[in-house]
Amino acid sequence: MKNLVSIAGFDASSGAGVVRDVDTFFSFGFHGIAVPTCTVVQGPGGVERVEPSSEDLFRDVLRAATAGIPVKGVKIGVLCDESHVRATASFLAKRRGAPVVLDPVFAAKNGVPLITDEGRAACIDVLFEKVTVITPNAEEASAITGIKVGTVKAARKAAEKIRSLGPGAVVIKGGHLEGDPVDVLFDGREYLLYRKARFPRSIHGTGCSFSSALACFLAAGYPLSHAFMATQGYLERLFESSYRIDRKGHFYVSSATERNFDTAGQRMKIQGAHGKPPEDPGPLRIWR
Repeated sequence: MKNLVSIAGFDASSGAGVVRDVDTFFSFGFHGIAVPTCTVVQGPGGVERVEPSSEDLFRDVLRAATAGIPVKGVKIGVLCDESHVRATASFLAKRRGAPVVLDPVFAAKNGVPLITDEGRAACIDVLFEKVTVITPNAEEASAITGIKVGTVKAARKAAEKIRSLGPGAVVIKGGHLEGDPVDVLFDGREYLLYRKARFPRSIHGTGCSFSSALACFLAAGYPLSHAFMATQGYLERLFESSYRIDRKGHFYVSSATERNFDTAGQRMKIQGAHGKPPEDPGPLRIWR
């Protein structure tokens, strides 16, 4: 079985981070390796606090979990401090050729910081250049670029600036944009926009779900634009089957739901993960 690595936080409620990522990996037929950067104290009501893994513990877990193991792709989420960033950069330098998806998670939904200022600066300086695609939301794109990202036009401008910092491509997720959400993909040559209706639920771990699914499609050999569109379809089905684990907190998702297992995981297995484009790419517009 092919292996994918998740480097992210550990959420004991199984809504985000390494647990959400490996759930996605396994549903697409990959083996998931989970390397936690921290333990996030949270439940359906949101994040209370974050306890980073020590530098030695993080390095040792990353080394032991991946030593001698072929890695088909990497998804990166929360990196709490500079030591995590630099250890991850060193790991990627030895794993060239595999697609790397970076979800630059700087803060939780309720605003609790998830990375230090030094860690964020190091992420931009030493990690961006090593990733295949980076997937910030509008707020994270604003923090990276200094551009207020509230419209599609601003998202396109921010995507260009982020792309100039080193990543191969940029996806700015549009959940925080004005009006209907629009996700913007920029690969350095052209834009691909995906417009969708705003989903009427607060769902935990949406960024993790997006980036881990994108990593799966890229690792399966999908071209970037096809992986982007296939991920959109997968997320829409996933959100439709979201559920609560309490009476009033955030909604959760799982790739184990029957609907998503049949339409996403089984489809990839039937196609043999050979990079066949999705049959229905959905609405899109391309600017050259």
